[in-house]
Amino acid sequence: MPRLHRSSHWHVLTLSLVGSLAIALATPAGMAVAQDSATPPATNPVTPEDPKDPERIAAALELIEVTGAKKQIELMLDVMKQGAGAGAREAGGGPAANEVEKEFAAFATKFQGYRDQMVEEFAVLYAERFTAEELKEISTFYRSGAGAKFISAMPELMQQGAQIGQKYGLMAVRELKALRTRKTP
Repeated sequence: MPRLHRSSHWHVLTLSLVGSLAIALATPAGMAVAQDSATPPATNPVTPEDPKDPERIAAALELIEVTGAKKQIELMLDVMKQGAGAGAREAGGGPAANEVEKEFAAFATKFQGYRDQMVEEFAVLYAERFTAEELKEISTFYRSGAGAKFISAMPELMQQGAQIGQKYGLMAVRELKALRTRKTP
């Protein structure tokens, strides 16, 4: 099998990240607005209060804590690393996969440094969209039986979602390889 060129490593990684997007959409943070289908999500804050109000930010941070978003970031990075390695193995064999996994580990370490900052920005994002009371209601849902069950199922859902993402990522790598083969005289 031909060795994957270094410049292609990040291309494969990007494809793996696209597959991992499906996983991100299944996380509680992405699902929070779906918890109450009877109430349509607000497009703007429903009250004139300041979205950076400490009560709103605290409620948003509580939601992030309740949903285990920090832990899910770590799980998602692990899943993405697996996807990157699988894509590299498909595109260029074992040595390329090892190199991509090594590069991704360095990326993940750097990314971990951004985690707290990311969480703060997500808290502001949620606070801009929801009132403190709404954020508290969503947190209450995630503490309830169904919400807690959803949170506890997330690691398994992420793993299974990773398999789906990898399947489509590998399909894309195969299609790219076929396109390159047809272009090569």
